[in-house]
Amino acid sequence: MTTLLEATQSTGVKVLDYLDHEADVPVITKAACQGDVSVFRTDAPAATTPMPKTVMVVRSEASTNTHTLHPAGECFWDYNKTASVTDLALGTLTVADGSKALLMHQEHGGIEIGPGTYTVGRQREFAGEWAYVAD
Repeated sequence: MTTLLEATQSTGVKVLDYLDHEADVPVITKAACQGDVSVFRTDAPAATTPMPKTVMVVRSEASTNTHTLHPAGECFWDYNKTASVTDLALGTLTVADGSKALLMHQEHGGIEIGPGTYTVGRQREFAGEWAYVAD
């Protein structure tokens, strides 16, 4: 298990003080949501572009906080280049066996993503009309 302190040290993302830095970061292998970002395991083709040290997934609309992905081992990220403005799928993440990726956010902490291929996207909500979740 990775603690939040270890995750912040390895990614360089600073999280807010009220979060328990000694808590274990949850590990997912199927699905999770963090603020306005969703991560769902998929049978889609694997991503093929080696992931850089940091991938900005979604910049927060309500603050300067940003959701970022960070590889720990061999990971791949393909942006959804054909996405329209209303498309929820932002990209495909593939985490190789023996590796992990960390989804980090200053207010939410971290989520560790285990081996597999995932669709990473935006969340939306319905309140009389469809809108992106504001985080």
